[in-house]
Amino acid sequence: MTIDRRSGRSPLPLTAFIVAVVGCGAAVIADSAWRLYPGSLNAYAIGLAALTVASGRFAIKIPGRPATVSVSEVFVFTSILLFGPAVPVLTVAIDGLWISISQRDRRLYRAVFNVAEPAISTWTAAHVFFAVTQTTAGSMLPTGLASVLVATVAMAATFFVLNSGLSAVAVSLENGSSAFQFWRGHAWYLAVNYYAAASLAALAVNSGARINFGVATLALPLLLLSYVAYQEAAARVDETKRHLRDVEHLYRASVEMLAIAVDAKDQVTHGHIRRVQRHTLAVAAALGVSDRREMKAIEAGALLHDIGKLATPDYVLNKPSGLTNAEFETMKKHVSMGARILTAVDFPYPVVPIVRHHHERWDGRGYPDGLVGAEIPLGARILAVVDCLDALTSDRPYRVKLTDDQAIAVLRSRRGTYYEPAIVDTFIDLIPALRQDDHTADDPAVAQASVVAGLARTTRVGSADPESPPTTPSVPPPVQAFIQQRMRSFPLAEACLFRLSGSNDMLVPAFATPRLNRVVGQVELPVGSGVSGWVAANRSAIRDAQAILDLGNIVGAFGFERCTVVPVFRCAELFGVLSVYTPETGLTGDMTDAIGLLAQEVGVLLAHDSSLRAKPRLSAAAS
Repeated sequence: MTIDRRSGRSPLPLTAFIVAVVGCGAAVIADSAWRLYPGSLNAYAIGLAALTVASGRFAIKIPGRPATVSVSEVFVFTSILLFGPAVPVLTVAIDGLWISISQRDRRLYRAVFNVAEPAISTWTAAHVFFAVTQTTAGSMLPTGLASVLVATVAMAATFFVLNSGLSAVAVSLENGSSAFQFWRGHAWYLAVNYYAAASLAALAVNSGARINFGVATLALPLLLLSYVAYQEAAARVDETKRHLRDVEHLYRASVEMLAIAVDAKDQVTHGHIRRVQRHTLAVAAALGVSDRREMKAIEAGALLHDIGKLATPDYVLNKPSGLTNAEFETMKKHVSMGARILTAVDFPYPVVPIVRHHHERWDGRGYPDGLVGAEIPLGARILAVVDCLDALTSDRPYRVKLTDDQAIAVLRSRRGTYYEPAIVDTFIDLIPALRQDDHTADDPAVAQASVVAGLARTTRVGSADPESPPTTPSVPPPVQAFIQQRMRSFPLAEACLFRLSGSNDMLVPAFATPRLNRVVGQVELPVGSGVSGWVAANRSAIRDAQAILDLGNIVGAFGFERCTVVPVFRCAELFGVLSVYTPETGLTGDMTDAIGLLAQEVGVLLAHDSSLRAKPRLSAAAS
């Protein structure tokens, strides 16, 4: 087995271990070279050495394991039985050196380890075999089945323990992981491989320095068949894993885009949803949740718990004052609506119960089903506590945010009524550490990594830097001049007029004011994705949203924090959207109304331009 790990460094324990292994290996190799005599290097010895090195090039990677197996051990064990330790020790040392040289990530300590470790394993296994059989190399093997079986098992077991054990310790010291966990991951495969190789070697060696070619001829097709079958099985496993990774990637992208849609509808920052997700997972881990499916469900449920708000009217969702009883009843429907939406998605994890029940109360007075205590799914119980604190410590249209101490006081007052006491206590204990993590995650270089990754899967971005080429105008000069003139009324704001592509599934820049033109470059936004894409798909304006939800982190370097996006209609048909980006201060209510009026005026100007009349448009029936 050859280990090829690509991480870690050489701390003192690893250095000491490598030095010890290399020292023993050097002694073994020197002893083997000293005992090698010219008569040992006959055609058999050279042929077996060549087969060992050559067959090692056809090793098969164990699916999902950082290790490989091959048929080269058959020739190593055969060489042991025919010539004793010297020839195979030198052979595996040369083979280890060749493998190290052919690796892409060449490091000296790995190279010397890959030479020394196989030599130690081979030398020790050879001496164990001859000690058990009480014979010498090249002599007649015991005729009793029991004697040969015991000796073969002892040789294979010794080689297996030393080869896999030393490699596991080296990987453990290099990566700081558990040696036993690493060893256990591939021990079964290697044990079977080494025992099979040792058994075939014992069958192939007849007596003296000879090979039973009859047995070898019969065994060779079995080796080839086993190699081809295993390679095919390994390829199928790898293909299945790639497919699962693709499905997981698509699943995560779908969840991300759904979450962005909720952000745009609810006019909250994506940081809020991500904080809730991180904190919920941290509390779940602290409570001892270890089931992978449940953690995946909590991860997705935390991100999508408010998906039902897509069906909540804007005047209720973003009302800048308290809700009436009727409006509150409308708001409460978002949990059942969210469950209904996600039921159609067919998630591979139990996400729907978390979304449906995250507003249940510990005392049974919550909604929608009035569940009591442990009847509420654990993920929903955790999410309720975390979501409450993050909502209290975030600005809302109807109130300013509370401090952490004020929000914690609210949680304590609701302990045992609204929320499970153990979850409240665990979460409060974690808050200081979680806030430290929030500061790191909120760093501009790191904070939006997951959002930008999600956007990158659906947004094709060309140049987006100060040196990028200007956007190719696709609206008449009078329209450009009009937009640029009117934008002077909005201090520090920049605008981009996106138009539908010919296929009506993408938004492309038609015109951008000079400073923003350097940002958008050749950006293409899918209809339905991001803030601008959402406005194009729904024909409904979004005011004062997070700019990063529209263009990802390419706007950060230019100081754009907020965006207001309004649909632009030409002759009752959707032409595109007018997206206005501003610094953190955003726009006042009068300014956002003025942007809506500007979009209408641009639509009128476009309607009078004959060069645009033949262009295809997205009709109202297609929405």
